[in-house]
Amino acid sequence: MIGLLVILALLFLLLCGLFWAGSGKTVHEAQGSGIIEAIPAALEDEPSLPTGLLVILSYSLAYGLGPQRCSRAPADAAMVYDRLDHVIETIAASGADIALLQEVDFASARTHDIDQLYYIASALGWGYAARALTWECRYLPYPCWPWGQPTGRLQAGMGVISRYPLVQNVRQRLPQAHPYPLLSWRFAPQHTVQMVDVQCGRHSLRLLNVHLEARHVAGRQRQMRALVRFVRNVHTTTSVLMGAFNCGVSSLDAGGDHDQNISAHSTMALVTHELQDRFRMVPPPAGTSPSVAARYHLDHALVGSGLSPLETRLIPVDASVSDHLPLVLSLRWTLPLMSLGAC
Repeated sequence: MIGLLVILALLFLLLCGLFWAGSGKTVHEAQGSGIIEAIPAALEDEPSLPTGLLVILSYSLAYGLGPQRCSRAPADAAMVYDRLDHVIETIAASGADIALLQEVDFASARTHDIDQLYYIASALGWGYAARALTWECRYLPYPCWPWGQPTGRLQAGMGVISRYPLVQNVRQRLPQAHPYPLLSWRFAPQHTVQMVDVQCGRHSLRLLNVHLEARHVAGRQRQMRALVRFVRNVHTTTSVLMGAFNCGVSSLDAGGDHDQNISAHSTMALVTHELQDRFRMVPPPAGTSPSVAARYHLDHALVGSGLSPLETRLIPVDASVSDHLPLVLSLRWTLPLMSLGAC
């Protein structure tokens, strides 16, 4: 009898420990507005918009853990700072005015408490940042001993940094890619689309920063359907839908007839077909160097009718930073000033 009570007490303590470790979340709502952060260390004044040209960059940072995202955290903060400095140099050299970032750590234990979004924005001298939490818990007990070092305290997500003022920041959760057993869902990341409005001089721009499931095809398709429903309700003619879709582009996506029985691996067609009356997909970069492997073509951009895309390009960078390459979109305005509520 005593032995049974001891076992029950231990199970109760274990359950309490799991609830404590998986709690500590600062944002609970499925959809909610976030804070726009001003960067006091910004070095630059708000730039003018030369002849209506705007350059937007999208980059998935792999949380500063490197492309393999190994089970062990970087040995010291210098390794994380080195990867972030590569990111900063890449963004600066690209000529971007706005950066949409995915897989960013916000002062997590595994990356030595570095607020990566703030560090990048400050180093670039850009004055505005908006973050969307997608993964948060007091203690992530994975990987477990003896196979690796537990992750510990975790706070991560997506972010937008900009030279121009940001005036809105909304997070919309997408469906989980697959069911999680028992209490493991409390420790799982939540894929999200982040909506941020930007005031570029006299023009308004709506950015939709997206990060979808990478490995589970059926789960990614569910997320894309939810993404389409959300975007159809909030789009404007000067909107950009861009980020880590984590799937390639098929001939269906590029244009032409759309078969109702879309291939499981052509999930971009779910977006391009359903949004074709509101967005057009910017063709993926052509003629990239041999160093840019096909597996890197996982990030895409779609633009509204009020914008004219000029060019997209992938930037070959140090492979130690991430398993994605930065995607750069150059565009111009094609319509006169419009309010954000216009469709």
